[in-house]
Amino acid sequence: MAKLWIVYREGLRLLGAVSDEADLARCISSLDIAPWRFFTVERPESVSLDKVRAARGRKRALVEVGEQDRYDLCPFSVGFFDSPYSPEECLRRLSGAASAPLEAGS
Repeated sequence: MAKLWIVYREGLRLLGAVSDEADLARCISSLDIAPWRFFTVERPESVSLDKVRAARGRKRALVEVGEQDRYDLCPFSVGFFDSPYSPEECLRRLSGAASAPLEAGS
C-alpha cells in the first residue's frame, strides 16, 4: 500500500506524518500522481499528525511509493511524489468523505 504523507517545511527540514494508505493504482487515478511529479527520495522527518495540523504555512500531500508498491513495467521509481491537490482534497478523494481540516484554527 502506498502511503499518503502530509508534509510541511520548517526551514530546510521536511516534516510530516502518514495520514492514509491506498493501493498505488488508486493513488494514481484519484490524486493525479505521475512520474514527472517526483519530489524526493528522502523520507520526511516523522512527527505526529496533530503537529502537522497545528503547523502554520503551506502543507502538501506526498505519496510514498515503495518497492513493494511497484508492479511490472511500473513507471514510478521508489520515492515521494507530489499531488497537485491540497492535503484535504487528497484525503477526501481517498476516503470519499469529508476529513478533518489540516489548517490550525479551521
